[in-house]
Amino acid sequence: MTMNFAERADQLCDRLREIEHGAEEGDQLFYCAYLLGLLGLHSSVEGEGQNEFDQAFSGVLQETLEAEGVTESDQESITTLWQSICKHAA
Repeated sequence: MTMNFAERADQLCDRLREIEHGAEEGDQLFYCAYLLGLLGLHSSVEGEGQNEFDQAFSGVLQETLEAEGVTESDQESITTLWQSICKHAA
């Protein structure tokens, strides 16, 4: 069964909330909150397919990180977290 974008966004948000709940350091909480906020903005986009959503959101994430002037180390950490939840929320 193909997942629509809203379902995939919900699935990824659930995974992020689990990580956020167990996070002990401020940086990890920031990375989770950043992704949760951005996912919330994009969960209403119409579309089908888990991989399609992940690819589209990856592009949006990269553009947003650069546009907001997020430091390179934070960009790397946020991107790594994003890739990790994509793999584990399958």
